[in-house]
Amino acid sequence: MRINGARQFRGNDGNSYFVQNAHKADTHKGKYILTVKVNGVYKLCYDMFYKLLYFDTIKDAQREVLYSADFIRTM
Repeated sequence: MRINGARQFRGNDGNSYFVQNAHKADTHKGKYILTVKVNGVYKLCYDMFYKLLYFDTIKDAQREVLYSADFIRTM
């Protein structure tokens, strides 16, 4: 996996990820949110404590997947 700023990418774990814009009301938390494709549907990604993952840049989201994909959860 390369950190290149693309919104849609495949992680080293084999999952397909997509970075979306966060809602206007949540932009103080971060500009982007991360989703993962599960059974053909993109679902929101959460951390270990089920807090929604927000990022300031697309590359930050890609780094999160690269370094800590094991700790990303979905509901």
